[in-house]
Amino acid sequence: MKAKKITQGQMKKIHALAKEIGMDDDLLHEYVYMLTEKDSMKELTLNDAARVIDGMMGKKGHAQGDRISYRQEQFIFVLMKKMDWTDSDGNADIKRLNGFIKKQYGIEDYRWITRAIASKVIEAFKELNSRKEKQA
Repeated sequence: MKAKKITQGQMKKIHALAKEIGMDDDLLHEYVYMLTEKDSMKELTLNDAARVIDGMMGKKGHAQGDRISYRQEQFIFVLMKKMDWTDSDGNADIKRLNGFIKKQYGIEDYRWITRAIASKVIEAFKELNSRKEKQA
């Protein structure tokens, strides 16, 4: 049995959420690929689309209290991939992220940062990406 394809409603929801959190099309497609390993949003199944939407909304495994949210964590990972801060498998380089967090904020592990600090990290990484694009 063939899996059902993404609905128009899901496609609209994904684009609306991307706009809401400041993801451009390139970042959105990288995020979708990171979660589903599919190159095009048109290739997504209903379940893939639900996973993308849940991830963007911070539903799956989101942090408790004031700690970094799942949504922030995933957005940081997408930005890291765009900056080529990846390990040998192409995943976000957690050691490099933790080094950045320790140097900037004195916190050993990114999972312990607050939502406010996570927002600052996101803004810093957006700025680094912007500089990288201007140099290219």
